[in-house]
Amino acid sequence: MKAARILDAAEELLVSYGYRRITVDEVARRAGVGKGTVYLYWPSKLELFGAVLTRDAARLVADQLDAMRADPAEVLLHRSMRWVFLAIMARPLARAWSTGDVELLGELMTRSRSGMLFAGGKRETTDRYLAVLHKHGLLLDEPSDLLAYRLSAAVTGSFVLESLTPDFDVEDKADALALTVRRAFEPSATPDPSAAAVEVVGLFSDWLSELLGELP
Repeated sequence: MKAARILDAAEELLVSYGYRRITVDEVARRAGVGKGTVYLYWPSKLELFGAVLTRDAARLVADQLDAMRADPAEVLLHRSMRWVFLAIMARPLARAWSTGDVELLGELMTRSRSGMLFAGGKRETTDRYLAVLHKHGLLLDEPSDLLAYRLSAAVTGSFVLESLTPDFDVEDKADALALTVRRAFEPSATPDPSAAAVEVVGLFSDWLSELLGELP
């Protein structure tokens, strides 16, 4: 499929050179298509590379869904945050997004339609996810903007500090994040997460469908 080939080429160039240094011509040449073909799918360079980020996000969500389906305990907040941290650190584009790497992503983080949709979908899914956990006794405090801020501070701090703590390997950092989340947000005794897992998988499946719906 030409669209997939174009996205593959754009992703390779983005990871290698950063958004600002790439032209649509270069993407077309690497994909083996004409420049006009690229514009048949995306109206601008910004939206082309926004689609690259959307596809990367969709793959991450799909992988997390696989993990949750394989083990319902993966929906627990500390397990989920540990999984996400490790998955993002293994993906150059997701890592750049999470660490605010403007050198690599440029205006993709703030101006692309795909980027804004991803941020909105992530916030909505997270809010609903926390509500499900609380309903099933898996979250200490009732979801609120302040709770979301506390969780975001813990997770974002882990990404910000990642490059400043070379003495710890990525598994140690993921474990530290999981322990922090476990102690700060979850009850000491954990109920069976199976019922919550069914609902959480549904939420993430809906989010995945939204992301895939943005791709050609």
